[in-house]
Amino acid sequence: MARNGRAKASRRQTPLSPREKLLRLGRRYRNLILGAGALAGMVAAVLVFANPFGPATAVDAMGRTVRAGPVDSPGAAPRAGHEAPNFLLPDYDGRALRLDDFRGKVVFLNFWATWCTVCESEMPDMQRLAKQYQDDLVVLAVNRGESAGRAQDWSDKRGLQDLVFAVDERESVARAYKLGSGMPQSYFIDKDGIITRVISGGQSFATMEKNLREALTAPAQ
Repeated sequence: MARNGRAKASRRQTPLSPREKLLRLGRRYRNLILGAGALAGMVAAVLVFANPFGPATAVDAMGRTVRAGPVDSPGAAPRAGHEAPNFLLPDYDGRALRLDDFRGKVVFLNFWATWCTVCESEMPDMQRLAKQYQDDLVVLAVNRGESAGRAQDWSDKRGLQDLVFAVDERESVARAYKLGSGMPQSYFIDKDGIITRVISGGQSFATMEKNLREALTAPAQ
């Protein structure tokens, strides 16, 4: 019996070959290696297909994928008496919206975000204005720096169905318009695409209505 015990002890103490060590190490960490490989594959798929670092896109009326962002490069910050720089952005469903799609109506262009308390306080008046003057006015509310899902969830909960929403997630249009960090920022644009009023900060309903009437009565260019 003692002899058998010494034989077993001798076998246990026999050093493993490099190949045997590698096999044991592979079996021990196989699940970890497989999990890391799957994670790397998912990251690669996101980078290739979602392209979070590439340009924002939208789908036009022909079903084509088009690049979103500024169409015109204004150079200086847009101001009253000058044409509003055109841009293309996706709506909540990813469909392309261009600012000049709304020529023939006054556009109340408003840049906002869900975290902006002043934006939230003026949105009901924007909704009221859009509903009351629907034949003459488009309220184009551009969410700045947030995803379409987050912006839509916020606006749907507040019943803002009479506003037209677009998403500037990469803030390319906000940069083209030379906007600072403060919000809301608004522009009243007449039927010919000329800016009649630039407003930094919130507005009361009376001020919105006054600015709308000014844009409606602006002389044709």
